[in-house]
Amino acid sequence: MKIRARVIAAVVLLLSMVLLTGCFFNIFQTARTVGAGNVALTLGVAAMNLAGEGDYYWVITPQGRLAIGLSDNVELGVRSGVLVPLATGEPGFLGAVGDIKVSLFHEPESFSLALGFGGGYSMGMLGWGLEGSLYFDSNLRFLPLYFVYRPLFPLEGDGFSIIHQLAGGLHLTLSENARLLLELDLWGGLLSAGIGLEILF
Repeated sequence: MKIRARVIAAVVLLLSMVLLTGCFFNIFQTARTVGAGNVALTLGVAAMNLAGEGDYYWVITPQGRLAIGLSDNVELGVRSGVLVPLATGEPGFLGAVGDIKVSLFHEPESFSLALGFGGGYSMGMLGWGLEGSLYFDSNLRFLPLYFVYRPLFPLEGDGFSIIHQLAGGLHLTLSENARLLLELDLWGGLLSAGIGLEILF
């Protein structure tokens, strides 16, 4: 009963963010899965310049991801968010994407490796699309780095295409149930810097 209340509260938070609502989701995920029966909510925000050289068109992208542990090594997640141009302040919908992440290897004192698969609608996939993910974490205390490669497969438009997204950053443990994610993302030549807070319920 306690887990059900936590799941409902996390879903309400995520839906509230969605309803308040050429950009993309930041990844804000590491190779670590949340564990069987656990729920995690990640809230993040990123900034990027969508204009060309010498010009500036800054946007921020508040976004969130809700993850539920199906087992210790498998989690189901959904993410959504908004794009807010600083010039106008008018939010636009980034999309909604579901995904499954599978832990392949996890050694708390060395490294973790995971694969992910997902799909949905997002600006980063130029509409409807599918995605894959490869996650690598360094779990060394003095070097808490993570890297993600995500190929995106748009289903709309003519012909087959792949959009490559790369991300890397630091995963910093704040407490037993909270981590801070500092991240840089590269998608189609666009660089984005963001910060995320992952809370485990």
